[in-house]
Amino acid sequence: MKGTENSNGIMNPFVDWSFKYLFGTERSKKNLIGFLNLLLDLENPIIELKYLNNESIPLDKDGRECIFDILCEDEKGEKYLIEVQNASIGYMQNRMIYYACRLIDKMGEQGRDWKYDFKKVYSICLMNFTYEKDPVLRRDFLLCEPGTDNILSDKLNFIMLQLPCIDKDDIEECNYFYEKLLYLLVKMKEGMKTIEELKKEIYEHGLTDHIREVFLGVLEDADVASLSPKERAIYDERLKRYRDNRACLDYAIEKGVRDGLKQGIEKGIEQGIEQGKNIKSVEIARNMKIKGYSFKDISECTNLSIEEINNL
Repeated sequence: MKGTENSNGIMNPFVDWSFKYLFGTERSKKNLIGFLNLLLDLENPIIELKYLNNESIPLDKDGRECIFDILCEDEKGEKYLIEVQNASIGYMQNRMIYYACRLIDKMGEQGRDWKYDFKKVYSICLMNFTYEKDPVLRRDFLLCEPGTDNILSDKLNFIMLQLPCIDKDDIEECNYFYEKLLYLLVKMKEGMKTIEELKKEIYEHGLTDHIREVFLGVLEDADVASLSPKERAIYDERLKRYRDNRACLDYAIEKGVRDGLKQGIEKGIEQGIEQGKNIKSVEIARNMKIKGYSFKDISECTNLSIEEINNL
């Protein structure tokens, strides 16, 4: 269902500025810690995070920068790359691997005493599209032996979240806590419910106090009315850019489907005519064969091969 972002005073969390505002600032750090703990379900939950500058990963030899929506580190030194993708890009998986590996490379130390004891890296991508034929909400990837549970290393962790798979009408229908939070973000994007309606769902769902606090924290920060005039101006400008990009993408998809349908119809007509001609040739060949014409004469009249005539 397509909504009207911002129509009920709720920030669209998938606008780049909004996502960083809700999860990527010191004031909203509690939201990110809560989100990561729900998503990863770690044996030892994250207690503290430190935001890192994107420039902490050096430029590559061609001078290209590494820019993420959020790049942070927990108290154990483990790193988290978090991105929002609103449109599919063909090299997305390769990009995730490339930048995660560059972050690991940055953790290297000089000297013989270093034992390659680098920390884990989590690369997390929230996608407003699906990238596979039979999509599921969450895909987790590790380095492991194909077809087995034999893990080579747990240092590289990739989590891909296909948000269109959240098609629930109520938060109670979601199975996992992280899914419930993603449901909340999707509903905020659709803009079809007010903050009060979403808060009511959270209170009535019977969540624990801690998890309810995470959800309410995100909602309170997403209240457009609470933004300063400067923040509101930035958000409105980024929202307009988001909508413009979305409109361009929708038009490109619609045009591609329309052009593809037209080409398909034209191709189908051509194939149908050709198939009709072939059926008529077979019918004529059968009649000529019954009347005793030579295969050579039949072939010249119908353009069928001698083998095709022999099989009739």
